Amino acid sequence: MRFSGRRAVVTGGASGIGEAVVNRIMSEGGQVAVWDLNGPIKVDISDYGSVENAVKQTLAQMGGIDILVNSAGITGPTVPLAEFPIDGWMQVMAINVNGTFFTNRAVIPMMIAQDYGRIINIASIAGKEGNPNASGYSESKAAVI
Repeated sequence: MRFSGRRAVVTGGASGIGEAVVNRIMSEGGQVAVWDLNGPIKVDISDYGSVENAVKQTLAQMGGIDILVNSAGITGPTVPLAEFPIDGWMQVMAINVNGTFFTNRAVIPMMIAQDYGRIINIASIAGKEGNPNASGYSESKAAVI
């Protein structure tokens, strides 16, 4: 029960990798707050005010945050760079890069105050090697790395 007594936040925890992380932490004794557009704590991680609100809700429910797993992300358009829409680029960067920064920034002060915290920022091999026609995704994951 390696997560016994630990309180975790998992962004994007309503599906995919995030959901698997939620299930694993819970199966090993941890409490989990799911931050997701479709989750129990609805949050748009690309909006710092929304992240601050999620922190308040989480503190009210669990009393603190010991672990943050940044799993939320989007792939965005899959097209050649010359055709990549500006709004698609901005959305990928807002969620994958800004969202990771916003969630980290929002929880680090309490982790410092309690002298304990762990943060896992999930990236992708695409951030190191790139994916054809996925320049926004690859760039955003390189930034996370």
